[in-house]
Amino acid sequence: MLSTDRIKIHEDLLRLKPSGALEHVSMSQLARKGTSVLRKIQEKDQAVTVSVQGQDAMVTLLRSQYDEIIGLIQQIHGIQADDGFDQELTRKFDCLIAEMSQPGAADTAAAVLFGDPADLNRNYRPGTTETGK
Repeated sequence: MLSTDRIKIHEDLLRLKPSGALEHVSMSQLARKGTSVLRKIQEKDQAVTVSVQGQDAMVTLLRSQYDEIIGLIQQIHGIQADDGFDQELTRKFDCLIAEMSQPGAADTAAAVLFGDPADLNRNYRPGTTETGK
């Protein structure tokens, strides 16, 4: 687990919103009014999404915010998991992927998710958490 005593996050980054909640500008608007868009980004301390032909294509950030994010990524990358959590999580994920890759796994998942409830109830077998060990 990452703790705040190891990594300090600048307050500006904590105020950044998800891309879906940001103000949108078009690439043509950015080209025509780039200076005013930049001023708005600086005043609000908030990123802006830029769309190209109606599709969101990028998010602008102040250079200081970008540099702070890069610094945080480097810090996170440098932290070694000393409790084995990451390794255990990776092992469990690998096991899950292996089970999902077994022949017939997709059919089984489809039957469970979209099958007839009467068939599911008829074929149900209690697990060890229900029957005890």
